[in-house]
Parts: sequence; C-alpha cells; structure tokens
Amino acid sequence: MLDVTNDMFEKEVLKNSLPVLVDFWAPWCGPCRIVGPVLEKLSKEYTNKLKFAKLNVDDNQEIAVKHDVRGIPCMIVFSKGSELDRIIGAFPEDALRRKIDLILAKV
Repeated sequence: MLDVTNDMFEKEVLKNSLPVLVDFWAPWCGPCRIVGPVLEKLSKEYTNKLKFAKLNVDDNQEIAVKHDVRGIPCMIVFSKGSELDRIIGAFPEDALRRKIDLILAKV
C-alpha cells in the first residue's frame, strides 16, 4: 500500500491508470488500525485491478477537506480522476471484499 500525501495525490491517485482505493485514516483512530491490515491483505488480492493507498488525514488535511472526508475510516475509490464510490466505517474482510467487488463492477 502506498502512503500518499497532498503533493503526490494527483499523480498517484487521480492520474493513475487503475482505479485507486484511498484509505483516509489517522494514527489515533482505533477502527482505522483494524481496517489497515485488512486493506494490506486485500491489496495483494487485487493486483492489476485496483491500487491501494493510504492518506493520513492529520498530515494531509487539504486532500481530506477537498474530498469531504468527515469521519474515518473512510475509503474512497477513485477512477479516471473522479470519485467512484466510498466506504465509510470499519468492516470485516469479507464485507470489504464484497463492497470492493461491487464498486469495481461499475468501472
């Protein structure tokens, strides 16, 4: 999973040829610490279909505000420069996989 910042968000996320799931998180967020390892695991299953990135909202508030992230964990899937869908909250691995599959079916 790639750590993205305000400076690299456009290049790594918005201009990526693959859809990108961005995990908006913070170190103090308990549910974020639960979701993080699940997303790391899922990132290996979706190679060549979906890129995974994470953005620390404390260190990169500009991007979080721009994309109206009001609570975390918040995972936004971007495709071709636009938001495709978002997943808000912590979910078990199987539920996240199902949600991701439904989102990717829209691409």
